[in-house]
Amino acid sequence: MSRKVILATVILILAAPLFSQSNEILDLILAESELSAGSAAYLVGSIDPAGAAPADQAEAFGRLLAEDDLGRFGIQSASDTVSLGLFAYLLQQEMQLPKGIGSSLFASPRYALRDLKFLALIQGRGAPNDPLDGERAVRIIGRALAETEERS
Repeated sequence: MSRKVILATVILILAAPLFSQSNEILDLILAESELSAGSAAYLVGSIDPAGAAPADQAEAFGRLLAEDDLGRFGIQSASDTVSLGLFAYLLQQEMQLPKGIGSSLFASPRYALRDLKFLALIQGRGAPNDPLDGERAVRIIGRALAETEERS
């Protein structure tokens, strides 16, 4: 089998818990042109194998708000939009992905985005303040799950 077929199979198997969540919520997330904080929290909260998956976006946002001070990034409610850099930061924190020197010294969306680009989890062009759509967020999570499986 080719390497692409094997990688696609691994991504589908690893992302199965994410996609076994409510199809309606996932359809709403995929349709978002700018990812909301509630949707980002739902996606990031759904990949935690030890914890129970959140029932909806509001519950996921509540959990995330309790764990991290999102106010310093300008996030006050679940309807606020999440940038590419902030999503990278949340994903790096939740999945405990490798950090570079910048992220180790200054934990911020800017350095998290640089680290995830280096790991090829975020592909293409993008700045920390760029908007992120739901489809790209799900693809990033799929690559992150494949990366963590590869490392273990």
